[in-house]
Amino acid sequence: MTETPQDPVEAALRLRASDADREKVAGLLRDAYAEGRLSPVEHEERLAEVYAATTYAELVPVLHDLPVPPGVLTLPGMSNAVALTQPAQVAVPGTGRGLSVDPARADQAQGVAIAVWSGVERRGAWVVPETQVCVAVMGGIELDLSEAVLTARETTFTVFALMGGVEVVVPEGVAVRMDAVGFMGGTAGPADIAPPGAPSIRITGLAVMGGIEVKRPKNKGAKAISGS
Repeated sequence: MTETPQDPVEAALRLRASDADREKVAGLLRDAYAEGRLSPVEHEERLAEVYAATTYAELVPVLHDLPVPPGVLTLPGMSNAVALTQPAQVAVPGTGRGLSVDPARADQAQGVAIAVWSGVERRGAWVVPETQVCVAVMGGIELDLSEAVLTARETTFTVFALMGGVEVVVPEGVAVRMDAVGFMGGTAGPADIAPPGAPSIRITGLAVMGGIEVKRPKNKGAKAISGS
């Protein structure tokens, strides 16, 4: 049986980080704090994570939403900067596509979807803001994130559906938290669990005689759970 070649980036991330690596990342956090990108609490929390990190896989995530110049932090045996310095890719099993996270594209995001006696549909490589607002009044909204570009590791969808429906397709490997409630309506989301450190989608809001549903692409077989 032929063994599957190991991803060189994944293998490098498992290597142990040095004191010099930790100090380099700590310096980037101090710069971000001085520029007002991190609050005092965030700065202290991330510094604690840095000094507790033993591998690159534990060290890299603390910089996930900060602008890191290419080449500042490199992986052993690789000439390119770690994936952190570029949009992070989240693989979608069974396809050649992926959902990416790129904070630098926040100004390109489409932040509001409104359907009143009408419909709204977004697919392909559209840019999703950190907070997405959806309003469906006797209409429908369909948002497919399979090839979308997120602008934050944690994205919140604030949804209101009145005698209408909102459907969000979220690829495998992305966490989903359903906090929306239904009043004479319903909410549902996938029950599967995403891997640690995965980007997350939180759904909050209200469905009145309507529905809010989050599902995986092409019904991969994940069971649905009620969020109400």
